[in-house]
Amino acid sequence: MPISPRSSAPLTTEDPLGLRIASDPVGQQLQQIAILTRKAAGHLGTSLGINQTDVAALEHLITDGPLPPTELATRLSVTTAGITQVIDRLERAGHVIRERQLNDKRRVLVRPVPASVAQTYRHLAPMLDGLGTVLGALEGQDRAVVEAFLGRVIEVYRSTLPGTAQPTLDPREP
Repeated sequence: MPISPRSSAPLTTEDPLGLRIASDPVGQQLQQIAILTRKAAGHLGTSLGINQTDVAALEHLITDGPLPPTELATRLSVTTAGITQVIDRLERAGHVIRERQLNDKRRVLVRPVPASVAQTYRHLAPMLDGLGTVLGALEGQDRAVVEAFLGRVIEVYRSTLPGTAQPTLDPREP
């Protein structure tokens, strides 16, 4: 069982309020960010008329797309049959299209529809603008500390969640 760095008491899963993250103000803030992120995704899904799995797929497609269905399945940790259902729902809702590749008709890419991308950004614009203001106010050492901290938090998530391990990309490294 892991030991809390602030005490010698082992962490317990029986009492969520006893977990060290809930007693640390920064941990509480991270928890609130996670909760609010899920809530924002829920509101986005309601706005787009899709469920949370479909929102996650659309997020990957908007951020990194177009993607082949197999890559999308891997990212969402669903089966190929499951991703077919996700893509079918997104396609019926008008959020994505399937594109056959000219050089290989067997290869399909899933592409977000520009109108859905625009609708997503319109929905998220107030939050993105607010975050832009907060980020714009970070300078010098404060920015470096926040970047380093968030980078370490991301690495903890990646190292502890199945299927999320990725190499660290530090734009400051050659």
